[in-house]
Amino acid sequence: MEFPSVQIVVAGNIIQARAGETIVHALWAAGLARHVQTGCVGGVCGACTVSVRFKDGRKGGTDLACMRPVEDGMEVFPFAVDPVPPAPPANEPTVEKLRAVYPTLDRCAKCGSCTAACPMSIPVMDSVLRMQRGEFEAAAEDFTTCIHCGLCRAVCEDKVKPHNMGIWVRRSLGMSQDYPALDQRLVSAGDGRAESEWAYLLTGDEAERLRRAKSFREKGTLS
Repeated sequence: MEFPSVQIVVAGNIIQARAGETIVHALWAAGLARHVQTGCVGGVCGACTVSVRFKDGRKGGTDLACMRPVEDGMEVFPFAVDPVPPAPPANEPTVEKLRAVYPTLDRCAKCGSCTAACPMSIPVMDSVLRMQRGEFEAAAEDFTTCIHCGLCRAVCEDKVKPHNMGIWVRRSLGMSQDYPALDQRLVSAGDGRAESEWAYLLTGDEAERLRRAKSFREKGTLS
């Protein structure tokens, strides 16, 4: 099956690509893979961040090269961001603990560049302000879809590190939780219950296994 050809410009290089394929696949086919870093190639890791501009004057912006289909006349500007080591999370996080790890927390000038740069539409600037107020649960929820591409950090003139702080908050809240159910499971690990549960879930035809899986998920016990 023949696909129509489109012309795109990547880092100043004019290449022909097949309509509908992603920027990454177009670069691979053209032998220009070096222009964009890749990781998962599934829109999760954030390695292939780019800025795009469209021929028809539509507003461009940041995107992921592994997810964005090519369009005729599209201009692509690779925007690789150097990683920074994550800071260890802290039990029972507070604003003071966060500020000790990330001293630039209060330097946010509220310009909104970080929010505009985020390819996942996270309200980055608002989340930084929440972290300044100690509203960590809300901030953690904001960063649930964060892919840690680093664009919010790269565009910040005040050297704030929003996504690094976001993951620090999420990890700190996670390590501060009590998990009594896990403790119970560890205690019962040696009594053969796990083997019984697996046997229960894997016995029967497909419809019966699905019914049992749904029941087990809802009740948490065999029935």
